[in-house]
Amino acid sequence: MNLDSTPKFWTNLFRRVCNRDFFEELQGDLEERFFHDLEVKGGKVARRNYRKEVLKMLRPSVIKTTKMKQQFSFSIFRMHLVLTARNMKRNKVFSFVNVLSLAAAMTLCLFAVNMIYTGYSYDKQHINADRIYRVINKAVEPERTLNLASSPYALDRHLKAMPQIESSTFFITNINGSYDVKGETLGLRGYSVDENFFDVFNFKVIAGNPQDIFRDYSSIAITDKAAKRLFGNDNPIGKKSNSGAVIRAVIESPDKISHLKFDFIHNVAFMGSRMSPEEKQARLYDWGRYIDDHFNYFRLAENASVSDVNNLLSAFNQNIEESASRNTKITLGTQKLSDIMFGPEFMIEMRPVHSRATLIALVIAIVVLIALAGFNYTNLSIARSLQRSKEIGIRKLTGSTKWQVIGQFLTETTIFSVFALAIAVFAYQLVLPSFEQYIQEFSSLFRPDLNTEMLIWFGIFSILVGLAAGIFPALHFAKISPLLAINNRLKKGVINLPTMKKALVGIQVCVSTFSILFIALIAHQKNEVLSADLGYETEGLLAVPINKIDLDIFTAELDKLPEVKSYTLSSMIPGAGKMNRRFMVSENLQDTFATLYGIADVQFQDVYAPSLKIGAGFSKGRPNELVVDEAFLKTINLPLETAVGSTVQVMHWDIIEELSIVGVLEKFTFSGLKSRNNYPLAIRNKVDTLESKFITLNLASNNIPNTLRKIESGWSMSASDQVFNPIYVDDVIAKNYTSFYGMMHLMELCGAIIILIAVLGQFGIALFNAESRVKEIGIRKVLGANFTSLAKLFTRSTLTTLGISALIAIPAVYYFFNESIVPQFALELSLPVSVILKGIFTLWAAIVAIVVIQTWQTANLNPAESLRNE
Repeated sequence: MNLDSTPKFWTNLFRRVCNRDFFEELQGDLEERFFHDLEVKGGKVARRNYRKEVLKMLRPSVIKTTKMKQQFSFSIFRMHLVLTARNMKRNKVFSFVNVLSLAAAMTLCLFAVNMIYTGYSYDKQHINADRIYRVINKAVEPERTLNLASSPYALDRHLKAMPQIESSTFFITNINGSYDVKGETLGLRGYSVDENFFDVFNFKVIAGNPQDIFRDYSSIAITDKAAKRLFGNDNPIGKKSNSGAVIRAVIESPDKISHLKFDFIHNVAFMGSRMSPEEKQARLYDWGRYIDDHFNYFRLAENASVSDVNNLLSAFNQNIEESASRNTKITLGTQKLSDIMFGPEFMIEMRPVHSRATLIALVIAIVVLIALAGFNYTNLSIARSLQRSKEIGIRKLTGSTKWQVIGQFLTETTIFSVFALAIAVFAYQLVLPSFEQYIQEFSSLFRPDLNTEMLIWFGIFSILVGLAAGIFPALHFAKISPLLAINNRLKKGVINLPTMKKALVGIQVCVSTFSILFIALIAHQKNEVLSADLGYETEGLLAVPINKIDLDIFTAELDKLPEVKSYTLSSMIPGAGKMNRRFMVSENLQDTFATLYGIADVQFQDVYAPSLKIGAGFSKGRPNELVVDEAFLKTINLPLETAVGSTVQVMHWDIIEELSIVGVLEKFTFSGLKSRNNYPLAIRNKVDTLESKFITLNLASNNIPNTLRKIESGWSMSASDQVFNPIYVDDVIAKNYTSFYGMMHLMELCGAIIILIAVLGQFGIALFNAESRVKEIGIRKVLGANFTSLAKLFTRSTLTTLGISALIAIPAVYYFFNESIVPQFALELSLPVSVILKGIFTLWAAIVAIVVIQTWQTANLNPAESLRNE
């Protein structure tokens, strides 16, 4: 560096930003000052003063006027607004179609924006959240690879000893608790946590002191949401659960603010207090328990690197591998707290967490809806290309630049988008109650209450939508030569506008055809699922939840009623998707596998009449009997022919019982959803006052209300403080599909909006075509054309587009259903051609009707009026 010259960086910076007219004079003054300081004060001071003087020169009167400032001034922006208002007034239909299309698309997009915003706002309340991590592990087994969010308890003490970690905490999920409230037992789900839990995570304290739960083993803290549910407005501090746990504190519920989900928390040391050292080692500190509901979180030290922690964790991989029951390769790692929501997909994940696939699906939905709505603006702009080209040509001849033309189009679409936002927010509030029902599976990602920040994001989204919708027409029309535009000769080499319009209309109609076929097939398959043969009888059966009633009194009252043909006690309602899982073990007690396990009494066969492939039903007084499905036999490699009479072991916690198979069920569908039907099934002959949850009645009555009053009378004698709440088994089964069909209904709503956008687009195009061809229609009428021939002429291209869209959409919807929808069910579902044809003809009829009606209105005009000036 030359110490006797001005600093190059600051000289070049000043040259770039300074107005050319002032640069030489001002630079001369700066150099004169620099060399004076260099001679008197030295190089260091001279360079420092030179830098200061350059920075002082960076003021509006000295710096260059930027192109952006030249092109976009307030007066020009005001002119854009005036022209937009005039265009909207002059082209009311054009404006109506665009605003309504954008509003329809934005209504659903606002819900998607809400869900994305909610997801990214999770766990922001924790202090130093950017330094909080959890330990994850990857288990590579011989036949599969598991990515797990869990890690063993044995790791906890080693994390606490690492100097790179400021604080760490361990907890166990899926802990059950219950309270008796007004004669009803309410269940809670909680975490067993260690004493550092509130050091790593920060939840607002509502009442009491959460640290009190670590002073003894009988204390718990509950969330404000659980407290409201259990005790209403009463003070919950000091109240006891059914197990004797005392509430010491109330904390903020993690719902909608954290990926953690619990109703209460208690001291994890409670679990070890009842165990011997050997049991602690086997059930808590065993390195092989890497696949349980055990989680380790930590806060990284301020100047530490997470890569150092990962290196230290790798030393414990071998400990887990040596304890694993199979030949398993383990890799421990870390995941940042902010990367959990919308991050990679893990097994044994917290229930509110959604993977990156959910985020991608939401973004795709936004892009598709806005693109389809934007197509309407582009299509109508292309349809009006001659008129708009003359407008742009005149503006360019009067001095408008390319950027001002672009600004005009973007201002226009942004104004449309702002109007659409106002309509969309209104529609958002109308759809909100239904939307919350549709997204039960994703309810943790949605906040029904709109706050200021979310409204700001809605506004930003609206502006972005407006810019995106107008960018293509803006860039196209900005390139048009003014002379060619005035002379009606557009440069065809740039873009073939008719072809572009046809392509966009084709895409829009194709997606609409797919959508209406999807809606038709979902409606058909919903009816098919609800009427499917599940392998047992459900029609007319009435289930009554039982809890703390005197069964002897109630069943004695039922026996007196001739309207009750039969009844059965069970722990589950078949088809409702709720059964416990037990682990069956082999004879050598080495291998275990999970099963769907329920209990029922000997009358189960009479009430539900399940089909048996082999064997018989239960016998009275034999609680060791078991009926299983064929998947159970395959799991234990037991042939069907020798199944009856074979014995198996069932394990629950530390208790192992030997049971005998007396029958094999045929096509017994525990749940229509395959995701809930992945385990073998076993039903045991047993009556247990704790496990039996329902009594199912088979009624023989023509007067159901009167029969129910008689049953309720018997109920009141056995359970004076319990609510009699009967429900039809068919309704329970239908409710089992609520979450799945909720998402399907949401997709139906999305499809309906897509169809609405397409129909609006077709309406706008048809109206413009009819208006622009008034003279042509007049000439044809003078030459003898009738309405039928005119309708054929105007619908020919529309029918061609509809036919091509059907050829594309039908295979696409078949593929989508066969790959994505049908595999979700354990039932055989059909895709009938009749449903496909009904859906297609419905859409075709709507679009063709629009074209024909517009043609009819134009054809009714008097040719003398339209041709008198020609």
